[in-house]
Amino acid sequence: MELWVLIPISAFAAIAWVIHVIVDGFRRRQQLRLATEFHGKLLDRIGSAKEFGEFLNTTGGTKFLDSLTLEREGGGAQTRILRALQAGFVFLVLGIGLFILIGSTNLTFDDFPDRAQANLYRSDEEDGIALFATICTSIGAGLLISAAASYGLSKRLGLLDGGRGRDRHSAAPAQPV
Repeated sequence: MELWVLIPISAFAAIAWVIHVIVDGFRRRQQLRLATEFHGKLLDRIGSAKEFGEFLNTTGGTKFLDSLTLEREGGGAQTRILRALQAGFVFLVLGIGLFILIGSTNLTFDDFPDRAQANLYRSDEEDGIALFATICTSIGAGLLISAAASYGLSKRLGLLDGGRGRDRHSAAPAQPV
């Protein structure tokens, strides 16, 4: 496999990522604008502090307060742990794949007609790919270790089941009366 094939693929991926970021930013801005208009109109309809207090005590009021958070996709501990796991596996597999590429293929660069001169430069290219593979593998392993540590801490602190973990383990079973 010739390495020049990776250039257009990488360029396409970079352009697709930039388009995704722009469209996602536009979508979030539109969502925020609509939510702000809705909340403003809702607050305009409430005339006094007493009405507002009564509204907040209803299920609609609690949903209203929950909807005031700007970033709902940020998620809790589960979402962040899953994102770290996903990124860790991607980097780890990329690094291992590059190590397999180095070990299984004889990288040749046809820019040099003389084979001796090509061998001088080939080791530099292999060293560069090996460095990149090492960095990717290290980042992947670090993210996986971080996700495992976050999972352990979150489970121990009761963040994964909505705070019920500590109460469930520490509370004695209910006695029938």
